[in-house]
Amino acid sequence: MIKNKNDIENSFMKDICYAGKNVLFPILAVSISTTALGEVTLEGAGGWKFGVNGHIPVFALVSDNDDLEEDAFRITTGFNPATAQFNIYAPQQNNLDISGHFQLNSHLAGADGVQNSGFGKEAFGRVSGVESRVAEISIAGSFGTIHVGKGFGIFGVPAIGDTGSALGVGIFSPNSGDATGGRIGNGYFYANFNPRVAYTSADMNGAQFKVGLFQPEKPKDGAAIDDSVGTESPRIEANLVWKNDLLTVWSSGFMQKVKVDSATVDDFDMHGIDFGVGVAAGDLNVRANYSITQGTGNGVFGGHGVTGGSEEEDANQWYLESTYDIDKTKLGASYGEGSDDLSDVDTDLIMLFVHHKATDALTLMVEVQDFNTDAADSDYSAFIVGTQFTF
Repeated sequence: MIKNKNDIENSFMKDICYAGKNVLFPILAVSISTTALGEVTLEGAGGWKFGVNGHIPVFALVSDNDDLEEDAFRITTGFNPATAQFNIYAPQQNNLDISGHFQLNSHLAGADGVQNSGFGKEAFGRVSGVESRVAEISIAGSFGTIHVGKGFGIFGVPAIGDTGSALGVGIFSPNSGDATGGRIGNGYFYANFNPRVAYTSADMNGAQFKVGLFQPEKPKDGAAIDDSVGTESPRIEANLVWKNDLLTVWSSGFMQKVKVDSATVDDFDMHGIDFGVGVAAGDLNVRANYSITQGTGNGVFGGHGVTGGSEEEDANQWYLESTYDIDKTKLGASYGEGSDDLSDVDTDLIMLFVHHKATDALTLMVEVQDFNTDAADSDYSAFIVGTQFTF
């Protein structure tokens, strides 16, 4: 059964799927129960189950910005938006567990419903108002799990499990829309939501791998019209994670071929790899990640690509995070950098944060940031307070 967790890595890697309209009739006679982590479950005749869980984060941000005459104030969700997850579980047949997950997300858009994040809504797969990031079928058995439909990526996923940006805000554009970026470009590459067919292996003594074929991203084309860029081959993504009680080690990678109908730009490949480690020693946790990409910048797939003939630009980034638990309070600090040859801009982000569980369902948060970049007048510092209701 899918359970809600604050760890964004686990949240995004849940088994997810679709179930058809024939589910509705067995559910007419139901009993209602609640899991320990908050999922409300309806159990119907014939073994069908329906569950709902999610979270609502809300933050108030005050920032001191080099490119504004005065401080900026915003109210927003965090890097992980407000989410409602609807999960449907079919009765087991032929030793197969078939389940479904449909997800609704909201970034608390303003009244005008306009997003202008500075990153671009295309970049992070975010739009103002309500969107759906996930709609997938999950087929699980002793062989592992097959995922079919739209869902989170594979490359970079283990790294996105950092505590600071997963439950917090991270980088943001102080003078525009409501999307925030966590450590995208300053610690990890963003695994966007795309149609895919993926496979997750069964656990093998602590080791587990995942591989998938994704609908390819079309890189930007600064030399010709968009139709000159071809994406006839799927993007391949994979990761490998090994963990025990003390240590978690991961690596992930991707590759996508791009064809360009241009006299000035050759065909090229987008590819990347990352490496990371997490150490849990009692109340102390430490995580680190390093990634390298080529042909797509250091933020998202297709972020650069064909611009100005520099289709093979290199990018790299890394972060280090440490947290310490004191009863129901978590203290944390992280530092990360990013570099992109195409834009020739280096960035770094410092985050200090405190998370306190007022109840099992309510977390109170404080976050302090300092963001620096080579781009003119784009540095800022910020003080952020927020809360998340988890159900």
